[in-house]
Amino acid sequence: MTVPRRADVVVVGGGITGASLAYHLSGRGKDVVLLERSVVAGGPTGRSTAIIRQHYSQPLLVRMAVHGLRLYRDFFARELGASCGFVRAGVLWAVSDENRAGLERNVALAQDVGAQIELVEPTSTAVDTRISRDGVAAFALEPTAGHCDPYLATAGFVSAARQLGAAVVERAAVASVQPGHVALAGGGAIDADAVVVAAGPWSPALLAPLGYELPIRTARAEVGRFRLPSSFGAPPRVLADFSEQRFYFKPAEPGFLEVGTLDPAHAERPLDPDHIPEGADAATLRHFERALAVRLPSAAAGHWRGAWSGAYDVTPDWQPAIGAVPGADGVFVAAGFSGHGLKLAPAVGSALAERVCDGAWGGFDLSLFDPARFERGDLISSPYGYSVVG
Repeated sequence: MTVPRRADVVVVGGGITGASLAYHLSGRGKDVVLLERSVVAGGPTGRSTAIIRQHYSQPLLVRMAVHGLRLYRDFFARELGASCGFVRAGVLWAVSDENRAGLERNVALAQDVGAQIELVEPTSTAVDTRISRDGVAAFALEPTAGHCDPYLATAGFVSAARQLGAAVVERAAVASVQPGHVALAGGGAIDADAVVVAAGPWSPALLAPLGYELPIRTARAEVGRFRLPSSFGAPPRVLADFSEQRFYFKPAEPGFLEVGTLDPAHAERPLDPDHIPEGADAATLRHFERALAVRLPSAAAGHWRGAWSGAYDVTPDWQPAIGAVPGADGVFVAAGFSGHGLKLAPAVGSALAERVCDGAWGGFDLSLFDPARFERGDLISSPYGYSVVG
């Protein structure tokens, strides 16, 4: 595709955040160019396990997640005429004694904001009898939550943006960003009234020449694909286990689970986003297998059938930077989602489109995620205790 030389807004990054933003900007009548260095959803988005849940420790994040769940569940089919592959599997949260009070607080907060979530005692029949209660003081259940296909979700936004007039250019790496101007690595440039960098772990390098240091480290997110024994039966709900195990699993295609970590220590080994190892380490899969044996004993006779690694763009407080880039008029950023990007993308796209077009936040005031907060040392605290919850 020929790259346009002029746009109202250039969005850099064709993951779920950039795709949602391109759609929402186009819906407001803006002439949008979306640039992706590889292919749509070809970066971290495409390797997401895409769990869509509402359990957060900040009221704003709960509201954003509720909006996202409704959109993935209903909006795609009704308004976009496309499927994002949403499956209402339900999400179960498990905590030990030390985190029961935090879980109770989060459930109450989420209910006040409008999320469908409830506290469940270990003895409740709402908990699958195949799930062991060992070391679990309480569960929380989100019956309407689930998971989707990250590629279909991204492609759905992109297709809708194109129908509204957006130009989507793949294999278009960006060499530099300046106020009002984007230069392409392969030659050529685009002039624009506004530029939004939504390039995940590649965002800091694009913003550094503007004098803005975005403190993101790239963390490896390892996921194992586990084949359940044929005797296992119906697929379980998604489980996020914050007891001693600190892992999660979600049902994938029939007979399989996708298994990942909830231990924030995985972010302490920063990596080059261009050189993420394939597969998963043997030690990681052994840990996952031990955790499955504890929490889902009837899965013990299963075996691994592959693994992969994705990337999290992690900030110091595990919360994103969303808004105007300090000292760079007309340049915005939406990055550092620390593994939460897909859940929050519908709200981020809608809110940031309002900010870019109108100069102020609208339905979602995202000033909490001010990109300048890192330099001020004004980090967002999490009352829950586990940063990966959000």
